[in-house]
Amino acid sequence: MPWICYNDSFLPADQPIFTAANRGFKYGDGLFETATFRHNNLLLAAYHFERLFSGLKLLNIIPHFTQAQLIHLIMDLCEKNNCRPAARVRLAVYREENSDASFVIEATDLDENKMQWNETGWTLNLYPFARKSCDALANLKSANYLPYVLAAQHAKAQSVDECLVLNMQNRLCDGSKTNLFFLKEGEVFTPALSEGCVAGVMRRAVIEFLKKCGYAVHQKPITEEELLQADHVFLTNAIEGLRWVQQFKERKYEYGLLKKLHQDFLATLVACE
Repeated sequence: MPWICYNDSFLPADQPIFTAANRGFKYGDGLFETATFRHNNLLLAAYHFERLFSGLKLLNIIPHFTQAQLIHLIMDLCEKNNCRPAARVRLAVYREENSDASFVIEATDLDENKMQWNETGWTLNLYPFARKSCDALANLKSANYLPYVLAAQHAKAQSVDECLVLNMQNRLCDGSKTNLFFLKEGEVFTPALSEGCVAGVMRRAVIEFLKKCGYAVHQKPITEEELLQADHVFLTNAIEGLRWVQQFKERKYEYGLLKKLHQDFLATLVACE
């Protein structure tokens, strides 16, 4: 039987833990993190918890737990669920009536090779029915995730791997589960955080890696036309790492140097375990 961690207690995953008064359920009043647990290590843990605690501060949700306590609980939960050496971890934090934070941790089996190179490139389309704002909340991994839920459903209905979400200025923001990058004439481009995209931890790690490798990385407004003119396109997230894209609408891309870049980046991640 799978288990979850509700605050400091381990409970069967099918046991109800919320009432109708839960603010996460009623208002989306909370945040969440999705992370990869590999070989007794939470990948990019410092980035995940920096994003989580800064988001809680912005929302004025008061945590009575530390990073160390959460990591210990995650490790115990992975052990109880027999999902080592690799697990998909989801940590959801929501506001109680007194503004204190409560949390739920889930841990499920994950293919240890999930971040390996995708031999078949992903296909992309646009989600045309919602727009992300570019306000102070836009970069959070918020429990109010409806535009991305609908974009993921649209991707499935269109038989593509991912759909990109636009911001209020009709510029490219991010994907339903990914951040967006492309290469043009040897330089790297990605939507700036000011464009409303989620501040992805893998996005941050890839930007730092590319800069160390000597790439010019431009965080700026990105239009659909620019993406259609790109040489290579890839997406990032905390579960699948770096995914190369073979097609956006009618535009087809080759992976070019992306495979070597992926291999070098994955080696860097593994070395940090």
